Amino acid sequence: MGQSIKAMVLAGGSGTRLWPLSRQQLPKQFLHLDGDASLLDATIARLAPMIQEKDVWVVTNEAHATGEAYNALSRLHKILEPVGRNTAPAIALTAALMMDLEACDPVLVVLPADHLIRDVDAFHQSLKIAIGAAQAGQLVTFGITPTHADTGFGYIQAEKMANAAHQVIRFTEKPALDVAQQFVDRGDYFWNSGMFVWQASTILAEVETHLPEVHRVLQSMRGRWQAGEPWQEVVRHGFEAMPSISIDYGVMEQSDKVVLVPCDMGWSDIGSWDAVLEISEKDVAGNAFSGDVIDFDCRGSLIRSESRLVAAIGLEDVIVVETPDAVLLCKKGESQRIREVVDQLKARGSREHVEHCTVQRPWGSYTVLDDRSTGYKMKRIEVKPGASLSLQSHQHRSEHWVVVQGTATVTRGDEVITVAKNESTYIPIGAKHRLENRGKLPLKIVEIQVGDYLEEDDIERFSDVYGR
Repeated sequence: MGQSIKAMVLAGGSGTRLWPLSRQQLPKQFLHLDGDASLLDATIARLAPMIQEKDVWVVTNEAHATGEAYNALSRLHKILEPVGRNTAPAIALTAALMMDLEACDPVLVVLPADHLIRDVDAFHQSLKIAIGAAQAGQLVTFGITPTHADTGFGYIQAEKMANAAHQVIRFTEKPALDVAQQFVDRGDYFWNSGMFVWQASTILAEVETHLPEVHRVLQSMRGRWQAGEPWQEVVRHGFEAMPSISIDYGVMEQSDKVVLVPCDMGWSDIGSWDAVLEISEKDVAGNAFSGDVIDFDCRGSLIRSESRLVAAIGLEDVIVVETPDAVLLCKKGESQRIREVVDQLKARGSREHVEHCTVQRPWGSYTVLDDRSTGYKMKRIEVKPGASLSLQSHQHRSEHWVVVQGTATVTRGDEVITVAKNESTYIPIGAKHRLENRGKLPLKIVEIQVGDYLEEDDIERFSDVYGR
């Protein structure tokens, strides 16, 4: 049997540049932007048959595992970060856990969760070369052969070698357009893909050399889980002490062990709506439409409708993305500036960058129908068969529930009642309550909240099967 090979998938990003579809609580790695699979699922699937799902670990934010992304993550091995600390601490933590939990020194394949690769066979060929170089003690990065000058990527210059892995000369962060064009014209620069392969022990030794503070915090955590403490609890309470630094800046730009495997595999980081347009199937006028769209004389435009009819007339080189609570309009080539929109939403205390109107939960979902009025909020709640919400109470609101489909089992204080379709019940302020669906069909209710504070953090949980 060959050497153990593991994969870690980095799934903690926020996907800001794909707002309004990507939100803080459900970022782009959990979305379906190309086909039926989410970007995360597609990333894991393309590793087969070289690496099976059981050997894949997903590193993500702790909030994702109990929030909207719960269903996408529930079946996977997870390392949950209580706070984001960039890629170097996440990679060092994963390498140490692989060595300590698996009692081996695996080759570790590190992949972002939110990239697209069209040519999976070419990816596998590059991965085989990278694994061989990693087994020889090198730090391997994948360099994408550039198709054009792009200021949205970092660049890596590599010395072309007789073998397939090229010695890296230098890294350059996102350059100006004229500099990027010079890089492309030279032919020895590659886009930095953010994909890596190395031996777990090799990257840990390099972290010790180049990032001593990361090493110090990691060794403290290792000592605790090696002494018998649950490793995820150790991470929950110890990871915040890590400095925030990227693996590129902290290790790859400092080490003399870095080599590059050049790749041409239909890669895209899908980092903006311009990138989505570029990889989308287009009509004869260069348009990419999704959802309920009617167009007249549009050219070179991306129009995506999530909830309603969008009619477009005479648009050229425009990006339109419609969701139930927000609409994005921008010129093609300007979508990198969406970060400015998100920053403005944060500054004014809005919620449109945090979550959608429909929010996924482990037990089902809820959709906000009206929250613009003062003193009340309306929701549609759907509970999956056999699922239940937590036993909870609210200090600032009462709730009125009307069942429109299925049968609800309602705990309210000391009583448990059954509420059938077209019946209703009332939950007073402060009352302990739980909503359950013991039936075989989805349960749907309309909830009207009344109170002086109606935010989601007005929940005190007493018991919860999902561990929130």
